Amino acid sequence: MALRRGFKTEANVIAVALRHELQLEAHAPLCPWKLAEHLDIPVIKLSEVKLFEPVGVGYLLQNGRDHFSAVTIFVGRHGRTRLIFHNDSHAKTRQRANIAHEIAHAIQCHSSSAIYDSDPEAEAEANWLGPSLLVSEEAALHIAEQDMPHAEAARMYGVSQTLLTMRLNVSGALIRVARRSHSRR
Repeated sequence: MALRRGFKTEANVIAVALRHELQLEAHAPLCPWKLAEHLDIPVIKLSEVKLFEPVGVGYLLQNGRDHFSAVTIFVGRHGRTRLIFHNDSHAKTRQRANIAHEIAHAIQCHSSSAIYDSDPEAEAEANWLGPSLLVSEEAALHIAEQDMPHAEAARMYGVSQTLLTMRLNVSGALIRVARRSHSRR
């Protein structure tokens, strides 16, 4: 599904604005747990609810871990309070990406029906905004300008090398920095 015109730019503006609210530089790593706390969205580990449903949750934490990453649950009066449940058996990098994806749904004010019915537009927005929150365009440019090894940058930003490479590519950071260096010669 194609994103609406201007959404990619809007996503980066959001990523930078949220960093500003958290008193971070535009290129700084962003902790999704701190962002969720800032947005007043509780994040609950799946392992924390194992006591209530030991068999099902146990399965999702072990053999079935590929069947569940994260979900937003709407609770409270009129179902307006969001909670994020995430699978804490996943690698930390995946947990960060999963939580950022769910936060992206919240930022875009996606309704429960859009999330639960897998609305293609809502999913496309969350699939773009989530990684943008973790590695803003400014972060991608910073990584390229510093000629930071990708493994080091991925560790610094707490993301997988796949997510980092995607953000470097879609931002054009490596090409933009190379062109700037070339034009200065």
